[in-house]
Amino acid sequence: GQLYLDVPVDSRLAAMENPYDPQARAALNLNPETDWLWDHAFYKGHYYSYFGALPALIIFAPYKFITGKDLAAYHATQIFSALFIIGLFVLLYLPAKKFFPRMSFAVYLISAVAFSIVSISYCTGAPALYCAASSAGLCVGVWSAYFFIRAGYCSDKNFLTEIFIGAFLGALAFACKPTIALANFLILPLLPSLLKDKPLRNFLVLSLPYLITCAALMTYNYLRFDNVFEFGQAYQLTIADQHAYGKFSERFNLSAQIDGLTENFSNALRYVIFWLPIILLKYIDELREKNLIGVVIALIITPILITAVQIQWTPLLLERYRLEIYWLLSLLSFISIGFLPKKFNFVVCVLGVVTILQCLNVFFTPNDLNFAAIYPELRPTLLKILTAGF
Repeated sequence: GQLYLDVPVDSRLAAMENPYDPQARAALNLNPETDWLWDHAFYKGHYYSYFGALPALIIFAPYKFITGKDLAAYHATQIFSALFIIGLFVLLYLPAKKFFPRMSFAVYLISAVAFSIVSISYCTGAPALYCAASSAGLCVGVWSAYFFIRAGYCSDKNFLTEIFIGAFLGALAFACKPTIALANFLILPLLPSLLKDKPLRNFLVLSLPYLITCAALMTYNYLRFDNVFEFGQAYQLTIADQHAYGKFSERFNLSAQIDGLTENFSNALRYVIFWLPIILLKYIDELREKNLIGVVIALIITPILITAVQIQWTPLLLERYRLEIYWLLSLLSFISIGFLPKKFNFVVCVLGVVTILQCLNVFFTPNDLNFAAIYPELRPTLLKILTAGF
């Protein structure tokens, strides 16, 4: 019957003028392991979870109700990641059949495997805590894109149902992580197809899930933080005083935006398969002919938009934040592969294998509390197993 966590609050923290200042907490010798909850929101004397509510509603609470036990966060990440992989395979199969019927099954398969591994690479290395919400957002996001693209390009008797399911899943992404939900920007180039014939009816079917979800989330935010737009990040207890971030216009810094965009995309371009979209410059006419130009532009703009918002509200651009753009770059790269002549099939397969090996390398490189960072003693043993002792 309450929205805050039933956790006792240290009297020193409750008495602080600004409990969100990490230096002020350190000055009082407040230990995050014993005296305050790391990465939780703290407001008016209570702790709250600022993570998206969807995973709790559809997995954690039902599991607790049925078994009486708490579900480990990494199990939720495993479930969402598995559903995401299935969704990505299905999503990539749509353009493969619709626009690139000459694409060989081997190229489709190796590409789908490589893009799946890239898109959830961080989830495999550090699946607990943060990735539960992120993988949930990726999961509903990829299935939302599937139903929207199917409705936009493969119109059939299930047209309205596909629009509604796409909108419903796209709206749920906001209940996982708002920056991941910005992938809904991909809807824009599809609107002419989605609103054809009976635009008012179709618009109502499309917008209703967003309106209902928006109202529910705003109510949830207001009941907890007295602000319909605040989901808890401003009151987060972490390495930076995010309570002092202020308004978007006050915090915006062009230099920080440029540096952040450079950092995110330079890291993304470590993966050789993400270099392929450059070839689309040669196929502008073919993109227009297949009515894909709008989707391609959206797939270029959306990762930039997500990164720009991340920079605005995040003290550090860690590898886990790039999960939010990798699957979009994967869609863009797959479209690029579709335009390549058959003589490049072998090259694409090689790029796919190299990308998979690059992901393995990231898994075994200590970074941001991933597997290799927590269990460094296991790294040599696992590498010997993978290389058959060589």
